[in-house]
Amino acid sequence: MAEPTRLGGAVRLGLPADLGAVLRALLASAELDTGTLACLAGRWQDGEVVIGWQPALVTDRTADLDAPGCWIGWLDHRGRSWFGRFDTLLRRDPTGTWWLTGDPGLVPALGRLDCSPAPAEVRLTGVTATAPAAHLAAVENAVSAIRAGQLYQVNVCARVTGEVSGPPAELFLRGVAELAPDYAAFLQLPGRSVVSLSPELFLHRRGDAVRTAPIKGTRRRTGTAPDDPGAVELGRSVKDRAENVMIVDLMRNDLARACRPGTVSTGELLAVRPAPGVWHLVSEVTGRLRPGTGTAELLAATFPPGSVTGAPKVRACALIDELETADRGLFTGAIGLVAGEVAEFSVAIRTFEIAGGRFELGVGGGITADSVPMAEWQECAVKAAPLLALGAAGWPWPDEPDAESIDTDEGIFDTMLCRDGSLIGLADHLARLEASCLELYRTGLPPELAGDLVALGRRLPGRHRVRVSLRPGAAPVIETAPAPAAGGRVALFRAPRPAGCWRHKWADRRWLPAAEPGTSPLFSTPDGGVAESGIANLVVIPAAGLVRTPELSGAVLPGVTRRRFLDAALDHGWRVELGRVGFDELRTAGLVLALSSLGELVLVDRLDGVGLEVDHGLLGAVAGWLG
Repeated sequence: MAEPTRLGGAVRLGLPADLGAVLRALLASAELDTGTLACLAGRWQDGEVVIGWQPALVTDRTADLDAPGCWIGWLDHRGRSWFGRFDTLLRRDPTGTWWLTGDPGLVPALGRLDCSPAPAEVRLTGVTATAPAAHLAAVENAVSAIRAGQLYQVNVCARVTGEVSGPPAELFLRGVAELAPDYAAFLQLPGRSVVSLSPELFLHRRGDAVRTAPIKGTRRRTGTAPDDPGAVELGRSVKDRAENVMIVDLMRNDLARACRPGTVSTGELLAVRPAPGVWHLVSEVTGRLRPGTGTAELLAATFPPGSVTGAPKVRACALIDELETADRGLFTGAIGLVAGEVAEFSVAIRTFEIAGGRFELGVGGGITADSVPMAEWQECAVKAAPLLALGAAGWPWPDEPDAESIDTDEGIFDTMLCRDGSLIGLADHLARLEASCLELYRTGLPPELAGDLVALGRRLPGRHRVRVSLRPGAAPVIETAPAPAAGGRVALFRAPRPAGCWRHKWADRRWLPAAEPGTSPLFSTPDGGVAESGIANLVVIPAAGLVRTPELSGAVLPGVTRRRFLDAALDHGWRVELGRVGFDELRTAGLVLALSSLGELVLVDRLDGVGLEVDHGLLGAVAGWLG
C-alpha cells in the first residue's frame, strides 16, 4: 500500500478502489477484529462507501442515537433495534479514495491487508416459501378490510426461506455489482448477517432538513429506457398512482409530527425510477425539523415506514399481525447511519437475514380496494427473482400456467348488469377489465369508456346485459341485450378444463363444454378442489354465520358479484373463509350458491345429477344481500 497521507482528522490510504477487494481483505484479516462489521454502499452519504468494525458500544435503545459518535444498525419491523457505535471507520469517497477516521494506530495493519483473494462462491438452495393459497387469501382478506372502510391500504408480505452456502459478504458484493441498489448494506454480527439491497430511502437528515422518498408501484423491467413497457405501464397506472399518493399523504403527516408547522411539502411526485429488475413509482416529501429535535424523536414520529405498512398506519399494522403468520423480523424495518445531526435510513426491503446457514427473505406489496390477488402474487415474484438469482436460485413457487388453449388475440370481455338505468358494480367491473388489459396487452382502458357506459345505461330500462369486448389494438365494442330474471336454479356437472390461466375473462370460449338449459359445467383447481362453474363463482354456506369459497387463484375469476356477496356477508357479521373447497362439501352444505353479474344469486340444487340439500332458512337469510 502507498504511504498514507493525512487531511484534517482523516488518513488517506492507498487501498484499491474495489469494494470487494477491501471488504474481503478486512474479513480475512488476522490482525483486525472484524467479527462485528457494518458496510454501507450506494447512495449513502452522497455516494460514499462506509465500513466500520469492532464497535466501541452496542445498544438496543434508539434514544442512544443522539449521543456523540457514528452509529450504524437497524430497527426491525416491530421497532426492536441493534446499533453499534463505530469510532473507527473506513470511507471511500466518490473518487475511489479510501480514508481512515478514528484510530491511526490501525494504519500499519490496513497497509498489510491482502487485497488479492478472488470472490468465493455463494449459493442459495432448498428455497421454499409461504404457501401460495395462504398469500392469496391474505391479500383478499386485506381487500375485504379495505372495502369495509377499516383502512385505505395495507402492505401484505410473504417469506422466502432456504439454505445459503458461501460467505454472506459475497452475496452482498454480488448484489452491489449486479444490481447497483441505492441503499446496499451488509451487517455481520457473531452468528448473524444481514444483506440488504434496498432501493428505498426512508429518512435523510442534514441538520434540520429531512427528506423521505416512499416507493409505491412496481412493474417488471426489461430495459433501462423510459419507453420500456413496464415504465410506461406504471406511469399510466391509476391504481399505482393513487396508492403512491396515499402513502405520500401518510408520510407528510408523519414528518409533520417532528417538523416546524408549514415546512412539510411534497417534492418530486410519482417519478418512474429503475430498481433491480423492476420499475418503481417514487415520490419525495421534505420538511424542516423543530429546533432541538433529535434523530430518536424523528424515528419515533415516523417509524415504521408508511410505504411498507399502510394507511392509516395503526390499523394497517394491526391487520398485518392478523394476516401474516410469520414475524417479519428486520424486513420492512429500517437500516441506517446516525452521526449527530446527520442521519440516513433505508427501508429494509430486498433484504436477506442469514443465520445458521439459512436465509429468510421477505417480499410483498401494497394492497388497495381493487387489488387482484394473483397480480399481487406476481409482483412478489418480480421483486424476489433478481435477488434469488444472485445465488443461482429461482422463484420457488410454481408459475401460473400459460393459456395455451386460448386464442388471446380474440381479446377479453366483461359483462355487467344494468338495472333500471344503473350499471351494477361498474367501478369494480372496469377495474378488473383494466387490470387484465394492462397485464395482457400493456394498455389501459380508454378514459372515456366509463362515461360512455354510464350514459348508455341511463337509456336502458328494466334489466339489460351490457357486454364490453376488448381486443389488442382495437377500440372497445359495447353490446346490449335484455337480461334474464335474477335468481333461479342451476344444476352443475363436473367437467375438465384445459390447463391455463382462468383469472381473465377470455373472449375465446371454444373450450367451454356444451350445457343444457339450466345446467353449467363445474371445474376444479389443480389440487382437485372446487374452482368455479362455466358462468359463475361458487360459495358454500355450511351453516348460518359462515361462508366458504375458493381463494382467488389462477383457476378462479375474480368475480364482481362474488366480491359484493362477500362484502355483504362481512357487513352482516358472518365469517368468510377463503381456501380449498372440496367437492364433498357441496353435498353436505346447507346451501350452495352460484354468483354472477347477470344471475346474481342462483341456487345450486344438483351436482352430477344428484340433488343437493337446500336449507331454505339460510336461503331466506342471504336472499336480499345483493339488493
